[in-house]
Amino acid sequence: MTRTTEKRKYLYRQTKGDRVYVYFRHPRTKQLTALPDDETSQAFANAYDPLLAAASAKPDETPRTPDQLGRWKNPRDYTIDPKIVFRPGSIGWFIDRYKQSAKFLGFAAGTRSNYGFALDLLKKEFGTAFLHDVTPEHVDVYSARIARQKGGATADQQINLISNLWEFAKGFAEFKRKGKHCPTTGATRHYQHDGEGHLAWPEAVLECFDETANSYLVEFKTGLHYTGQRGSDVVTMRWSDYDGELINVVQQKTGERVWLHCPAPLRTMLDRMQKNPVHPEFIFTNKWKRPYVSAGTLSAALRHHLHSLGYREFSMHGLRKNAAMELALAGCEVGEIQSVLGHKSPKMAMFYCKAGGQEAVEPHCHG
Repeated sequence: MTRTTEKRKYLYRQTKGDRVYVYFRHPRTKQLTALPDDETSQAFANAYDPLLAAASAKPDETPRTPDQLGRWKNPRDYTIDPKIVFRPGSIGWFIDRYKQSAKFLGFAAGTRSNYGFALDLLKKEFGTAFLHDVTPEHVDVYSARIARQKGGATADQQINLISNLWEFAKGFAEFKRKGKHCPTTGATRHYQHDGEGHLAWPEAVLECFDETANSYLVEFKTGLHYTGQRGSDVVTMRWSDYDGELINVVQQKTGERVWLHCPAPLRTMLDRMQKNPVHPEFIFTNKWKRPYVSAGTLSAALRHHLHSLGYREFSMHGLRKNAAMELALAGCEVGEIQSVLGHKSPKMAMFYCKAGGQEAVEPHCHG
């Protein structure tokens, strides 16, 4: 059976020598999927038709589970070549076993999801190396490359994962370390906190963003700024969480439920949006009027617009610093800032109090 190719959409062809390679290019993700060379064959139709149906289907708006949240990164960055074999004792081999361990499975679902991506990155980039052969020099070179490609925070997370795997691997005969010490000891760290990491947005940047960004990005920016929540919590906010004064959030990272006061600018915006919501369930949506799958896609959209304005040093996470410092300036104490932002320790809240001119006092329990 032959099929016409004239009206087929989303095909990408690449010529190498005398051969033409054909791919399906997803209209939203731009991911390429190899197809049979003969576009008139039934095999081609069998491969192409399901891809077209999936790309044309209305996106599923069912709320994501915690395991699905955070799965926003470019899948091509984390896809493992199935032809690669990870031999016993290799980093990839230990990653597979670590993911099945009681320790990993005991993490919160959101943590497993985020660690899963980080482990996949380590497995793809460094997985064939034997763990017992890794040296401090290897760690520094690898982490420096990841820092250049994906930022200092990701690089430091990779260092931490190597350290965790080293400890985990001690229970396996395949780990032939022969008394060697963990190679991450003394490793160069790449992410600098408190002013050199995620910077708070100055007033000029906030104003410029509001004047130039699409309305949906301005709405997200306002929600992030005035709630102080992580992007993963803002993208899942629902109209049922808002009562006109307060907004209810179950923070994904901590699992804590908090009621947040909505400052006047946020409350005014939400009241206006509520009169004619673009989505019946979710407060914030993307330009297609659908909720973001996760915070990473939102972060990329905000970063892209900031870069277009020439502000390359600012990020979505910096808006949490704006919120925290404004809470400190308003006289909030360490415990209040810690609760609102969902920090597990008071360290960062104490920093914001100092930035707000307060005397930062370590909170303690009262009997």
